[in-house]
Amino acid sequence: MTQSTTLRTKDEAAAKRIADAFAPEAIDTLLKDAKATGTPIDGVDGLLNQMTKAVLERVLQVEMTEHLGYEVGDPAGQGTG
Repeated sequence: MTQSTTLRTKDEAAAKRIADAFAPEAIDTLLKDAKATGTPIDGVDGLLNQMTKAVLERVLQVEMTEHLGYEVGDPAGQGTG
């Protein structure tokens, strides 16, 4: 297996995981819950904004953990900076 084939396989696997996470059934459930609770789909307090915020915060948390080399609150990081 060549490097490009390996990368393509990894990309395809990642794309499948993303597609599964955003499966129509999952989106329908989120929309149904938003409607039931009166949460708007768009706008400052809307579902889309809340989802975007959650994803961005998680991305930043993962990047910070990778950069520092330890999780927030981990004793391994105490006294290192």
